[in-house]
Amino acid sequence: MTSGDTHEQTIKLLEDNDYFGMEKAQITLIQQQKVPALSDSSASIAVDPQNPYQVITKPHGHGDVHTLLHQSGIAKKWAGEGRKWILFFQDTNGLIFQAVPALIGVSKHLELEVNTLTVPRKPGESVGSICKLKHETSGKKLTVNVEYNQLEPLLKSTISPEGDVPDQSGFSPYPGNTNALVFRAEPYAATLESTGGLMPEFVNPKFKDDTKTAFKKPTRLECMMQDYPRLLSRDSRVGFTQLERWCCFAACKNNAADAASQFEKTGFAESASTAEAATYKMFADKLRQIGAHIAPSELKEFGGVPTQVGPKIVLSPSFAMTMEELKRKFLSPGKVTMSAKSTLHLDGRDIEVKSLDLDGTLIVKAAPGAHVVIDDLKVENEGWVLDPISGENGDSISEALRIRGYTLRKNGDQTTHIFTEPGHYRLRS
Repeated sequence: MTSGDTHEQTIKLLEDNDYFGMEKAQITLIQQQKVPALSDSSASIAVDPQNPYQVITKPHGHGDVHTLLHQSGIAKKWAGEGRKWILFFQDTNGLIFQAVPALIGVSKHLELEVNTLTVPRKPGESVGSICKLKHETSGKKLTVNVEYNQLEPLLKSTISPEGDVPDQSGFSPYPGNTNALVFRAEPYAATLESTGGLMPEFVNPKFKDDTKTAFKKPTRLECMMQDYPRLLSRDSRVGFTQLERWCCFAACKNNAADAASQFEKTGFAESASTAEAATYKMFADKLRQIGAHIAPSELKEFGGVPTQVGPKIVLSPSFAMTMEELKRKFLSPGKVTMSAKSTLHLDGRDIEVKSLDLDGTLIVKAAPGAHVVIDDLKVENEGWVLDPISGENGDSISEALRIRGYTLRKNGDQTTHIFTEPGHYRLRS
């Protein structure tokens, strides 16, 4: 789903990159429209101060994705084609795809219509929570997201006078909503058909004073994607799946100043540097779990943002997506060692690792049918280094790197092996 501000840029990005290897017909863009903004609690339509004939408009919220999937007929088409599951995710979280197989597996096992991926959250963190709500008089129960700014007053007025406080684990007892959801396609399409795809709306204005009549600035009617369970019947099965944060959630949404401040409050900076570092660390932790010897990371600052820096590991989806696949590809994980300065990139479905001692950079790419075995291989070179960006050279560096706070220095003696032809190959010292 795009907006008027992003639609044309998204098309250009796809075209410039040849749809990132997908067929054009595989990608459907649905464009969200804006709605008139409101200027006060009487719902007066807000107009431009410089032009009284121009209505101020704002986005209606990401709940529009359900409306648009219904109006475009896409949800009904997918269900009719026999597709079983639909994944909704936020593009700020790059780790989500690591969790999708487990999320779908739980949905199938528990026969869930809606399954939300959650992570442990800390009280005060700007993350909503999945809660089971029970109506005081009717007794009706609803499993649904409660936004972080509503959770505290809700708890204080009901079951917890202290509000949202940590339990013995140090985390809140209420799981954090990552806004990644798996829906069962057939009942989803049927629900949209019966409701017309309309989502519950709300307003969240900032008031000028305690009279709470005038707004500080125009607000909007909005709707949220995660409020979909409010459309369902009492018999619908709704649940959540909780995973550890390191393997599925590392948002990239804060500038350096906000990230440093949030790190002080919650321990999660959610910046460009920490999101990239979390990807490397996730792969490192997975390899540690199967028995590989991976050097630990250490905390460094880039642009004032504390960031874990250690071995930079990227295992492409073609190489392995699940822990079972990883175990099949690393045949003797106890014979795999990587130093803190190491960079490893494996890309290809037919690569296997038997024994590797890495102290530097190693890149192995194999086309389908190119069977590559890494066996008794020792690699030692200068490796790739993250150089902090200083104020002196910052203006000459691209924005994509400035938001990280560092540049990547690729020393010239990296070890790269690219296999483009089918066959059997062995890499060894």
